[in-house]
Amino acid sequence: RQFQPLDEYLTGEMERTAGDDLVSQMDGIFQTPEKARDWYFSNIRALGGERPYDVCKRGQGNLVIDVLIRLNYWMFS
Repeated sequence: RQFQPLDEYLTGEMERTAGDDLVSQMDGIFQTPEKARDWYFSNIRALGGERPYDVCKRGQGNLVIDVLIRLNYWMFS
């Protein structure tokens, strides 16, 4: 558990910038908080190569929600 403090910090930052509803959506789609967090801090092609974290920090969480909706539809259609 060498990275536990980092994991806790990133989880807190995700919750702070994304908000509870968006975090719940990510957890539901990715099925674990760890996978949701990894996705949130990764560069995403559908966001022009930006991280969902950066997009949410700018107050554009709606763009992240749009990507999640498309991802969820693709995964379960």
